[in-house]
Amino acid sequence: MTHTNRPVTAWRAGVLMLVAAGILSAFAGAAHAAGEAVLTAGSLSYDSKTGWVAASGDVHFTSPDGELFSDRGGGDVNGKVFTANGNVRGSFKRESIEITCDAMSLSNTGGPEPVRRITASGDVVMTRRGDRLTAQSVTWDIGENNYKAKGSVLGTFEEFSIDSDLAARSGDQFWASGVREYTDRSRGVRLSSKSANGIFDGAKIVEMITDGNVSIDMLDNKGVTSTVTGDKGVYSLARGTIVVTGNAVVVRGDQRLKASSVVYHLGSGRVEALGQPTLTFGTP
Repeated sequence: MTHTNRPVTAWRAGVLMLVAAGILSAFAGAAHAAGEAVLTAGSLSYDSKTGWVAASGDVHFTSPDGELFSDRGGGDVNGKVFTANGNVRGSFKRESIEITCDAMSLSNTGGPEPVRRITASGDVVMTRRGDRLTAQSVTWDIGENNYKAKGSVLGTFEEFSIDSDLAARSGDQFWASGVREYTDRSRGVRLSSKSANGIFDGAKIVEMITDGNVSIDMLDNKGVTSTVTGDKGVYSLARGTIVVTGNAVVVRGDQRLKASSVVYHLGSGRVEALGQPTLTFGTP
């Protein structure tokens, strides 16, 4: 690319071809050398001092990973970051991700094991195969099961759904805060709490530890719902139990059981109570 003496060179109705060593390799990733990235826009400008290319007007970026549309965009010639603003739409073919938002950045951390990261903000709607996630901001590592969603999070995944202030995953670890509702659809369990930490096995969360204002609804094999409340809860899919400690209360129909802690057995609906249990129930 040749420059004039001016630090900024502009192209109208520009097309910028970007190959392996060029700008936006953060988006193209390791496969960049097998193809090329192309940026088109109503206008393009390059600042030779900062190494920044700016684009505006019907911005369209394509690479081996997918494509991105926006009103405005820009990136550096070192391929570390590309930003898009205004009516952003992205399609990441290899991840089967479709995303819309107000603003997005695509970054590459570099190093021996570089991480390519999507950071989206403003009314984010993200789908990935059968999963759907909406939030005010989402960070997702391309090629990994690592994400963090914040602000009015609504997530519907293969095995569960969640409504919370924050929800995140890193490998097999899951955590959330301000959990208004977490639903394990396969077991008929619904819970809420101030915070939750879980462990994934594939697409399933097999254990969940909840803390603060815990409330858990369970549906037993007779179709009857029981509600357990307390200070802390441990939901174990492997053991088929829910353990609630600290001011535990179980309500089932007109029965009410209070104890220091309770163990609820999923399926059978059997309850074990420890620590001065008190049972009250209606009379015929």
